[in-house]
Amino acid sequence: MRDKSGGHTGAAKSGYGIATALITAFGITIPAMFILAAVLTFTDFPEKYTTYAVLLATLSGLFAAGFKAGLYNEKDGIIKGGLAGLVYMLILYLLSSIVYKDFMLSPHSIIMIVTGILSGVIGAMLGSGKRTKPVSRTGFKNKFSDPLKKYRK
Repeated sequence: MRDKSGGHTGAAKSGYGIATALITAFGITIPAMFILAAVLTFTDFPEKYTTYAVLLATLSGLFAAGFKAGLYNEKDGIIKGGLAGLVYMLILYLLSSIVYKDFMLSPHSIIMIVTGILSGVIGAMLGSGKRTKPVSRTGFKNKFSDPLKKYRK
């Protein structure tokens, strides 16, 4: 069954998926972490703010992923933004648990997971509100009168 969206069925038109949201999140977080590492190495940055800087870098990546998920998905952008936040935080939790050999779920870990989900959802909500309008509906044509209108029938 073909629809008006370019010949694909409704099931085939999935939009921006969770995997691409994760790539976006890691694509923002990893360079931000490298910049933070350079700042920590070459400047006199106070160590008490390191946790906040890491949290800011992580949440900004998740916010951007949620924003793109909300922007490119018509129906379920908020769900995909939240799922991207959940999967991202679970990947980070599993990697840190493997590195530190400690699979305890602390209150700090739970807060980070919930914060990651909320960041993805908030980004998706803001992204779904930024849908672009078609050119004919922007109001540009209506602001100026058409000088040839009287000659057209």
